[in-house]
Amino acid sequence: MLKEYKQVFSNFIDEDRFELHSYLTYLFNQSQDKDLIQLEDEHIT
Repeated sequence: MLKEYKQVFSNFIDEDRFELHSYLTYLFNQSQDKDLIQLEDEHIT
């Protein structure tokens, strides 16, 4: 699991800088995807 986190973080490192904006956008999109799945599940049931 730690390896997965390292891989995700490595996607947001550009040379020696961490791209915070890109990472926050990624987290926001992940959150939206989970909310959408939850809404779909509630609607189906």
